[in-house]
Amino acid sequence: MGVLLAFLAGGVAMGIGALYSTGSADLPVQDQQPLSFSHRLHAGTLNINCQFCHRYATQSLVAGVPSMALCQTCHQSIKNTTPDLQKFQTFWNQNRPIRWVRLQRLPDHVYFTHEMHLLAGLSCTSCHGKVSRMSHTPRAPSYEMGWCLTCHQQRGASQDCWTCHK
Repeated sequence: MGVLLAFLAGGVAMGIGALYSTGSADLPVQDQQPLSFSHRLHAGTLNINCQFCHRYATQSLVAGVPSMALCQTCHQSIKNTTPDLQKFQTFWNQNRPIRWVRLQRLPDHVYFTHEMHLLAGLSCTSCHGKVSRMSHTPRAPSYEMGWCLTCHQQRGASQDCWTCHK
């Protein structure tokens, strides 16, 4: 009886763990955006600097998602040749926001600013990789504490807990 109860409890724990991890795992379906956006085209082929679109990176906690108005500065003169460009124009014409899926989120107790890292001399590719070669916006490889600490150690940055944890 005890073995059966232990087996049943283990099965329930595994089931709950699987449900929990499904909500936080990097599943491709979680990253599907309402419109396809190619960093390969914009940052690569067109050579648009990251900070042209992510304007708040040097002055804010977050880099920010470009406004539709900023996108329109270029796209208003581009003929709608793809379904996604046509879809973008529909959002714009109907004055509806695009509900982008947030791909990066740090826990509330972690203090991070793009500004501090950029002013320290890191480039966007230091953490985000070569986005100019990526056709879709990827999740970051890892923003776990060990990954950050390794970077801080390599660059001689503070490793005091209060630097990143508030």
